[in-house]
Amino acid sequence: MKFRIELDDADVQAALDRLIRAGSDLSPAMAAIGEHLLNTTRQRFKDQESPEGEPWKPLEEEYRKSKKRNKDKILALYGHLRGTLTYQAGRDHVDVGSTRIYAGTHQGGAAQGAYGETSKGTPIPFGAIPARPFLGLSAEDRTEINLAVRDFLAEAL
Repeated sequence: MKFRIELDDADVQAALDRLIRAGSDLSPAMAAIGEHLLNTTRQRFKDQESPEGEPWKPLEEEYRKSKKRNKDKILALYGHLRGTLTYQAGRDHVDVGSTRIYAGTHQGGAAQGAYGETSKGTPIPFGAIPARPFLGLSAEDRTEINLAVRDFLAEAL
């Protein structure tokens, strides 16, 4: 007894071709990821916590008292840092950050005088700035990223 099975794999090949094309330009998925990360990063400013859910180090009492506004909010004198969060999506990546030059200092912290000193000899920054990470991926963010890529590729199929 002999069996012969012939398959027309045109549908399978077409689906694989669509998947390959979609995988070579993930821009739509990267844009969705960028939007998600903007939202979760903005929420961190409201919650005053890191991507891992750790509370930011409190303000020094002397500085808190001297603030002109938002005395009880960290990284929120005028809201410029939170307000300048942005992302750029590419074919295979998304960059999330702020256009403010001091964003990196607040993200990673800086020792007193880490950036030198003024012409009058005052250290820059004048005091230590603790790290208060606002950029990064939480466990929820990682799940959402995986779902965004999976959904995008599934749609191509």
